[in-house]
This record gives sequence, structure tokens and C-alpha cells, in this order.
Amino acid sequence: MKNLISIFIILLLISCRNTVENISSKKDHKDEVSVKELSQTKIDTSVKVSRPFNLNNIKCNWKQIDSVSGAITIELRDDKTQRILLSYSDYFKSGNDVNAEDYFNEHFQDLNFDGFKDFFITSSGSTAMIDLVNIYLFNKKTKSFEFSEELSDNRIEEIDSSNRILSTTSSTLDGETIKKHYFNKNGTIKYSEIITKSDVSEDDSIAHYKNIYKKVVNGQVVKTKEYTTIE
Repeated sequence: MKNLISIFIILLLISCRNTVENISSKKDHKDEVSVKELSQTKIDTSVKVSRPFNLNNIKCNWKQIDSVSGAITIELRDDKTQRILLSYSDYFKSGNDVNAEDYFNEHFQDLNFDGFKDFFITSSGSTAMIDLVNIYLFNKKTKSFEFSEELSDNRIEEIDSSNRILSTTSSTLDGETIKKHYFNKNGTIKYSEIITKSDVSEDDSIAHYKNIYKKVVNGQVVKTKEYTTIE
């Protein structure tokens, strides 16, 4: 009987020892994974911060986060409070450098003619036909930039400051769409003119287009007409 009790105690001690070793092994493995993930995160990104500059009466700086996957995130921040005024992420075909000498002039212009600089940047598609110029208008009340779906388009053709007209175009399979936005002095849209051109040529000798004109006021079509042109 004493031998049976001794054998039972020995087996119980061996079982407890194995349990403790298994728990210790799992804990060590978990810690190893955590350290590896943290190290990988540090390697996978690099951060650039620009020198402060003045924009719309705000002292700002750019923070650019580059990932080895190719994704780039840029953040425009208030230099004093570090509040984010604008954030944009994309896969840039030709790269992006907020510290480039002409970066400010290339991406900041007054697009709605209210006296404040707005931001625009091109998102490249698989073909030029589906490129998108993303336009962010400066909101003087919130002191931040807001994406404008209405103004963003395939290309910016002209910024006419004298007459307060922003002209953009976009390509279609058989033609193009031309937009002209006319602005009030406070930066709001007075009205827009949209012309959709479709190629209806029967042969290659003469370019024959069908045009549909629309005048839009406050989101409503107030005038439309159809006509043809030969080019």
C-alpha cells in the first residue's frame, strides 16, 4: 500500500512540473513575437518632417510617412498644436517629397478665389484617363482643408483668377467632359457649365462630335441644350 502511495505522489509531481514548463514556454514565445512585430514596424516605415512654413496665416509643417509597401501618407499640421489640417495617403508612381523646393507652389493655389490657398494632388490610375486631381479647399472657419468631390477631376485645364473660373476636364471612351466653375468672391460656386462631347464620326477623315451642354446652379440643372461640332 505504501508503495502505491509513493508511486502516485511521484506521478503527481512529474505532471505539475510539465505543466509549469509548458506555461513558461508559451510565455517566452509570446514575448518573442511581440518584440519581432515591434521591430518590423520600425523597419517598415520612415518619417520625414519639414521645416515650418506659413500658410493661410497658420504656421504649418508637413509630416510624411513612407512605407516599404509603397504607400505614402502626408499630414499637414499646425506647427504649434500639431493639429492635423489635412491628411492624404496614396501610392505615388513617381514618389513624393514634401521637402522638395517647388512642392509648395506645385500643390497650393487659390482654386475657389476666396483669398486662401487650397491644396491639390494627383492620384495616378492605371492609365492617364483615370487619373484624379484631388482638390481640398481651405475652410477658414475650421482652419482645415476639406475634400471637394464637386471640383476634383481628371485634369485642371485653367485657373482663371481674373474672372474667377476653374476649368477642368475628364476623358471618356469616346470623348471628354469639360467643366467650368464660376465663383463668387467668397469662394462659393455661382454656377457651373458642363459640356459632354461624344465622338460620332462615321470615318477618320472628319471628327464629328455630339455635345450636350448643361448649366448647373446650386446642384440643379437649369439649362440644357444639344448641338454638334466638326473639328
